[in-house]
Formats: sequence, C-alpha cells, structure tokens
Amino acid sequence: MDPDRLAELEDERRFLLRSLADLELEREAGDVEATDYQVLRDGYTARAAGVLRSIEHGQAVLPPRARRSWPRLIGAAAAVVLIALGTGWLVARSSGQRLPGDTITGGTSPDQVAVLLSEARSLLGADPAGASQRYLAVLSIDPDNAEARTYTGWLLAISTQNQSATDAAATLAIAKKDLERAIEVDPTFADPRCFLAVIAARFEHDTATAKVRAAECLANNPPSEMRGMIESFAGSLTDTSTPATSDPATTTTG
Repeated sequence: MDPDRLAELEDERRFLLRSLADLELEREAGDVEATDYQVLRDGYTARAAGVLRSIEHGQAVLPPRARRSWPRLIGAAAAVVLIALGTGWLVARSSGQRLPGDTITGGTSPDQVAVLLSEARSLLGADPAGASQRYLAVLSIDPDNAEARTYTGWLLAISTQNQSATDAAATLAIAKKDLERAIEVDPTFADPRCFLAVIAARFEHDTATAKVRAAECLANNPPSEMRGMIESFAGSLTDTSTPATSDPATTTTG
C-alpha cells in the first residue's frame, strides 16, 4: 500500500475515534437521542473496524524496515497473547455454560444472529477484524446482545496495542464502555468482568482494580473450564504495577 494512503487511513482512524469519544460525551450530556446515538455509534464503530483492517493489511504489505523496533515487536506479541486469552476463554465458555447470545432477547432475526455469533467465535483467534465485523453485525440486529457487546469491546482493547498513547486512551475508553454495557445487559455474564480485569492489569497497570474485577468474574460463576484460567490470572496479580509472569493466556496455546 502507498505510504500516503496508509497515512490517510491513520488520519481517518483518529477522526473516527475522536468522533466516538465526542458522541459519548454528547450522550452523557443528554444532547443526542438514544436511537440516534446507537445508529451513529454503530456506524462509526463499523467504519473504524474497516479502517483498522485496511491499516493492518497496508502495514503487512509494506517493505520490511532495516531496523526492528523491539517495543513494537513486544506490543505485537502482547496482542497475540491477548487474542489467545480471549479465544481461550470463549472456547471454554462455549464448551460449558450458555453464552448470552444463545438465547436472543429483542433480536428481530435470531437465526441470523446465531449464525453471525458462530462465525465470530470461529474467527476470533485467526481473524480478529473479521470477528469484530460479525459482532458489529450482531449489534446492528440486537444492540443488547451481551456476547457481541463484550467481544466488540475486547477486540477494540486489543487494537490499542499498536496505537499512539492518545489514540489508545480514546479507544480503550470506548472498549471499556462496551464491556460495562454488557454487564448492564446481563449482570450474570462473567466474561466482560474478566476482560475488564485484564485491561486494568495489562493496559492500565491498575492492580487493585484488576483484583476487584477478577473477583467479580469468579463470583459470577464462570464455567469450570474458565475458572482455573481466571484463578491463575488473579493469583498472578501482585502489588507491583503489572503482573510480570504466569499469564493465563499461555495456558490456551500450549
């Protein structure tokens, strides 16, 4: 991809993230109707997902640089680990108790939603952008689908790995709102609480909040296949800024 085109996409991504942040402020101030907010938010998010995918493709076809940036490589590796974590928890959840999406409430097309959720789950590890598009499609049909809201937020959080500090902060704020919304929709669904724990520990270096979120996750009866992973993660949290070892994600890839 032409470097100039890649720069244009980066600018568009920043614009869309700012637009999403501004939209949240308008909603909190009561300046936008709920229906308009949902339509605008889903539109911005879908466009952002498409732009992110184009950026990833463009970066992949650029000629390799002579010097390798170790912080960037570490960030990319962390993204892989975090995707593995999400995939592992979803596989465990799918093989255990019901996911919120398995029973659709308020959706106009439950069969279509079920197909999209199934496709999203299968793509989560290998094609996060494709999974995100499916989850966004679910939200366009059933805005209160807790699984789609959860994993849309989680995939947004993962996407911050290669963003600037300013962009990452804006994206992470949106991701956390998705996860909090999933909790509002289904307070018994453990996954968003689990992911908020990981975000607090790995992204925000807030061990105290991570411990609280991990405890909430465990208190909401995650499947037995997930529980050991979560307990290992919670046990790795120390009073330092971020846990350095015993990452639960490593248990999903071995």
